[in-house]
Amino acid sequence: MKKLLFGSLFLVSTVSFGEEIIVYGPESMKWIESSAGKIFKEKTGADIKYIPIDGLIPRMKLEKKRPKADIVVGLTDINYLEAKNGGLIKKYKPSTAGNIAKEEFIIDKDWSVTPMDYGMLALNYNYENLKSNPKSFEDLKKYPKELLVQDPRGFTGEGFMLWTIAVYGDRWLEFWKELKPSILTVTSGWSDSFAKFSVGEGNIMSGYASSSLYFYQDGNENKYKSYIPEEGGYVYIEGAALVNKKEIKPSAEKFLDFVLEYDFQKLALEKNYMFPVIEYDFPVEYKYVPKTEKIVRLNAEYVNENMEKWKKQLIEVLKK
Repeated sequence: MKKLLFGSLFLVSTVSFGEEIIVYGPESMKWIESSAGKIFKEKTGADIKYIPIDGLIPRMKLEKKRPKADIVVGLTDINYLEAKNGGLIKKYKPSTAGNIAKEEFIIDKDWSVTPMDYGMLALNYNYENLKSNPKSFEDLKKYPKELLVQDPRGFTGEGFMLWTIAVYGDRWLEFWKELKPSILTVTSGWSDSFAKFSVGEGNIMSGYASSSLYFYQDGNENKYKSYIPEEGGYVYIEGAALVNKKEIKPSAEKFLDFVLEYDFQKLALEKNYMFPVIEYDFPVEYKYVPKTEKIVRLNAEYVNENMEKWKKQLIEVLKK
């Protein structure tokens, strides 16, 4: 009887005093609490509280002396360096690091950030309305007032800006000036662009290669298409990191272990429409996602030195 009572008390205490970790990240990753959180709770007994943040690094800087979050997700292979150099994140190599499929997915050799998933930018377009298939960045100039782009201060807009810099180098601003007649509007972010695009307000938008999955699932794969310009594709890797604070919760480290497990990677594919960084057999519908052998890249240090300047320059061009 005593043994049974002791066992019951131990079980209750484990559940009652389970940790809660606070995760900061973009609006699009709320599934980390609602879906991944259930699995994580079963595995560790810990809860996940997810807080969507618009502007992750600025918020982390504001809270640097008294951080509220335990984990931050959505850092990329470019902007992670700002967080690392600013002392905002803490090194931790997950016990599951061996699951990573390719060395190129490792964002930081110091393990200040754990790779979570990766994606590729693309141009999405309405074939029924355009009656043609654009193939390059230069082709965009053939379609007056058709292009929806995003504010470079947001995640997708920043990515598209960097893509053009990787392609055009020192001539990137000239490209944007020449592109202006094709731009219908500059939206606040991807969701706003996609909403307009879906109702015919603009027949081309800067977005993601994985949007082809939306089109397929809705039975619109012949109406809406995606392409990666022949000048080269732009791949970005998203990561998760420990927030640098005095007391690191054990369950925060377990979360980074969990990120590289099959259950989490499957959800990243299904909920986030991003590609797993572990070995994975893709569903058949992924044949609709455009691919390219030519990838353009930028050096993270070079980008971080110039990012704010570039954003200001592009905003000036878009205003005129």
